[in-house]
Amino acid sequence: MLTRLKQSLLFRLEQIVMRGALARFAVLLALVIFVALGAGLLVRAIAPGFESVGEAIWWAFLRLTDPGYLGDDDGLARATVSTAITVLGYILFMGALIAILVQWLNATMERLELGLTPVALSAHIVLLGWNSRTPAMLEEIMASEARIERFLRERGARRLRVAILTERAGPALMAELRQHLRERWHARRIVLRSGSCLRLEGLERVDFAHAAAVLLPAADTVAGSAVDADARSVKTLMTMGAALAEDPPEEPPLVVIEVHDTHHAAALHALYPGPLEVVAGDDILVQLMVQALRQPGLSHVYQEFLSDVSGSQIYVREQPHLVGASFGELAYAFPEGVLLGIVRPDGADFAALLNPAADLQLQPGDRVAVLAASYSDAVPPAGVGPAPALTERPPPVPRVQTRRRILVLGWSQLVPALIAELASYPHEAFEVDIASELAASKRNKRVGAEQIDPARVQVRQLELDYTVTAYLEALDPAGYDNVLLLRNGRLKAGSESDAQTILAYLLLRQLTAGSDGPQVLMELTDPENTRLFETRLENEYTEILVTPRIVSHMLARVAIRRELRAVFDELFSSGGCDIAFRPIGDYGLAAGSYAFSDVQQAADARGAIAIGIRRHGRRAAVDGGVEINPGRDEHLDLDARDELIIVSS
Repeated sequence: MLTRLKQSLLFRLEQIVMRGALARFAVLLALVIFVALGAGLLVRAIAPGFESVGEAIWWAFLRLTDPGYLGDDDGLARATVSTAITVLGYILFMGALIAILVQWLNATMERLELGLTPVALSAHIVLLGWNSRTPAMLEEIMASEARIERFLRERGARRLRVAILTERAGPALMAELRQHLRERWHARRIVLRSGSCLRLEGLERVDFAHAAAVLLPAADTVAGSAVDADARSVKTLMTMGAALAEDPPEEPPLVVIEVHDTHHAAALHALYPGPLEVVAGDDILVQLMVQALRQPGLSHVYQEFLSDVSGSQIYVREQPHLVGASFGELAYAFPEGVLLGIVRPDGADFAALLNPAADLQLQPGDRVAVLAASYSDAVPPAGVGPAPALTERPPPVPRVQTRRRILVLGWSQLVPALIAELASYPHEAFEVDIASELAASKRNKRVGAEQIDPARVQVRQLELDYTVTAYLEALDPAGYDNVLLLRNGRLKAGSESDAQTILAYLLLRQLTAGSDGPQVLMELTDPENTRLFETRLENEYTEILVTPRIVSHMLARVAIRRELRAVFDELFSSGGCDIAFRPIGDYGLAAGSYAFSDVQQAADARGAIAIGIRRHGRRAAVDGGVEINPGRDEHLDLDARDELIIVSS
């Protein structure tokens, strides 16, 4: 019976103590009162001199809480009780109380480090989830700070603040961001919070309802998990939409969501009551890869104007004072930029009209898309003069390799879409050999679902480990026009998948040393690994695409200026405008010295927009010999083998 009673009391005490610091303090207070009552009653009974019970209890309480009274008591009985109480005071006050306070302080600090307290921000940027692209996305946002702050000022914010929701925040993630951002790190502007974006509690922790923009990138995928990643994004969008429908804010935030499968993109707009931009990350990567395979060297162009970190970028500017001006009149009105086209409202969306007819006039609501080195260089002119008189000439016949052999080393969820994108070019045919350890039957089934016309793309599945020298040598890689090195889709993005890709590249270069090919396009997932190749890319046949960084930049740019999504779709898709390299001779230019404005007019006369030059003798350089957006009056000494970088319809 006593044992049972003891267990019951201990259990109840445990339940109270586990409730937190306040409960522990309440237990400690109860013990203090109990000791003071007991000691007061005892000392009044054995030591005379107390006029009342209350006076005795107060005497005991003072000695319990302040050891300085220990030498003030006369008489053996009173001194003995006083000593006992003082010792208990050390235990209860100086021991237990300090322990409770330390535990509470530690728990509070841990809670703050974990980011469990909700933020109270307005018109900020929210990043939902942590993956391999988060640091690059944040770097793009911080690098675009001036442009973002203009965007935020329209929402009433005074400065840029970014709240990141991750499953578990802490000092380790903060240190990783600090190391990645370096001089762009700003502790007061970057806030980490713990929580799941699938739950409203986590979303409210970053105050998503009062944000200016919410970025929802797709989760990192391994084989078979693309559907799961999209399901996560859709569930998050539904959670945000339901919360805003129940308590609608004055202005819902813009949501930029990345999905792998865009077939249901239209349905996503019904899930969210505010402005929504859907970015198909996989489609963008596939389109960039295919264009880089068809025209080696284009990756250098993409990587320059997809990022705000360096080089020229695409800016979209409003110009209500220029309504009625024609595209031809505006084409030469930007002394520090290249006018690419017009972005026109299309219902709740936008349509990009790139390289339009010269007589296309700007309508109310139109924006201009300008390639420039800075936001100020893309400022629309105060007025325009007449368009220069050009002798129109027929555009040159595109020089396209009608049949191309491609070796794909690796397998990921991008491959079926890549095969389908190759098949979308009606005047070209491809032979694609895919080497991977994944069962060929599974890969054939997945590619077969795309219903590819075999007359356009012939696919052969090879089941082997391409990191084994003998197997790779048996493929005769030098006999292909292009080799595409993809990350292993069964490995998580990062160092592990990149290690396999780098090993395959080194073996490939060893086997093809001394030959004239093939062109190699390599996918990496960790930007730090590109530094390993700065001194190794000594020829013009290798390009690197850091795919997480590309998607990160795309999401960040669209969040700043949503009209850019229409521009990127037009530039990168097979049915839109092409960015291409063309010999200067195709545009009536011979070797010599020209101002870039002369080069622009030569391209304009043949229905194209010149955005830069590729130097033939510098293709092995880190930038691929690409010069984007030179100064209009800068004189360019052109070699007959140099090429124009043009945008054509």
